[in-house]
Amino acid sequence: MKFNKVFNMFLLLTASATVFTACKEEGFKVNGEIEGGADKTVVLEKSDFHGRWIAVDSAKVASSGKFEIKSAAPASPEIYRLSLDGRFIYFPVDSIETVSIVSPAARFGTDFEVSGSEQAVNMASFEKELMALDAKDETKRAEFKKNVYSKYLKESRGNIMGYYVLTKIVDGEPLYNPADNTDARYYAAVATGFEQFRPNDPHTGMLREVSLAGIRRRNAEAGKTRVVEAEEIKLLDIDLPNEEGKNVKLSDIAGKGKKTVVIFGMMNEPESPALNIALSELYNAMGGNVAFYQVSFDEDQYSWRDAARNLGWTTVIDPAGITSDAARKYNLGSLPTFFIYSADGELIDRAQSVAELKKKL
Repeated sequence: MKFNKVFNMFLLLTASATVFTACKEEGFKVNGEIEGGADKTVVLEKSDFHGRWIAVDSAKVASSGKFEIKSAAPASPEIYRLSLDGRFIYFPVDSIETVSIVSPAARFGTDFEVSGSEQAVNMASFEKELMALDAKDETKRAEFKKNVYSKYLKESRGNIMGYYVLTKIVDGEPLYNPADNTDARYYAAVATGFEQFRPNDPHTGMLREVSLAGIRRRNAEAGKTRVVEAEEIKLLDIDLPNEEGKNVKLSDIAGKGKKTVVIFGMMNEPESPALNIALSELYNAMGGNVAFYQVSFDEDQYSWRDAARNLGWTTVIDPAGITSDAARKYNLGSLPTFFIYSADGELIDRAQSVAELKKKL
């Protein structure tokens, strides 16, 4: 049972609401000129932590070709893109600033100039160099990555472009593959910059985990048990309000002697009753040997509360949606999604359906 379509719509609504409430706050501007683009619509989109692009705002290009979009400044540096007729120009936003883009409409996404910050200029240069690369030639690809590291990443000092370059997808594959030992070293170098200069940036945690995974993999391949001691994250804690308005932590339930299932979903969709019936059957069949902790992303908290009260397990609501810590920590890509913790509170598995969950329990 998939809620992808509903979830994507929810993401758009969440983004729109966030922009609306922040419209009176200081923000950044994207302006410029699109030759031959009169009356066309340009869309400002923002990347989330799961590779999706969320529409933030749009503007109609004037008869002169000029346009301007204003948006609330992100809480931390983020990657944005300007979309026109299914083609894109990418740029970073690090603070309250103005990014200017000039491009002919007919060659939008391939022929463009970006200005406003050093990072924006560098990202535009990187994109053009990437377009010229024969990515299928392994030798040229490897040399290109070395040059990109020396030119853009080595002295990046934790800037958002470093994260963008490392996670760039080319022809359906990552430009820098964290599963490749050589590429994992690039991740480690950039992660060090983030740790030093942006320890509280949400991108830092992902880079840290990828780097540590690369180190563990290389050590295992070399026959070493462990060279670098790193604290293992056993439980990704969540602290959200239940239907009575009282916060309940996942750590209050998980690791208490029985398996715990964390359920991410929505209560007020057509598929929700069938899902909850299936979950109830599974929960009852387990005879009290499993705990459920259900996180909902519903906008209508009143309807959610009515539905949640009918369930026999812990239910909480996450009003922040895709912007929440829980969604980011658990790398959600679809709803519903289930995570399984062992009796001692270690995250051991993931499932995408109740049937799959039942087998894994």
